[in-house]
Amino acid sequence: MVSKKNSITPTELIDWLNDEGILELDWDFPEDGDLAAAGLDSQVLSQLVMAVEDRFEIELVAEDLSTADLATPTSLAAFLAARAS
Repeated sequence: MVSKKNSITPTELIDWLNDEGILELDWDFPEDGDLAAAGLDSQVLSQLVMAVEDRFEIELVAEDLSTADLATPTSLAAFLAARAS
């Protein structure tokens, strides 16, 4: 389980997405892996937004996230770190 803190590494993000049941990623899913190809669609995005709000205690709407932010665990972790700081 990932602890609550203001930032998350791409590897921790992969584990967190699995722990929260948002996406089922293989244990060796790469930090630069394609999240859309792994199942991140508009329905999953809604779950992600709710989980992010709870985990990082920030308000977020799906429109805040660009396609580039959602591309990989690395880009998503960078977006979350910037928003949480």
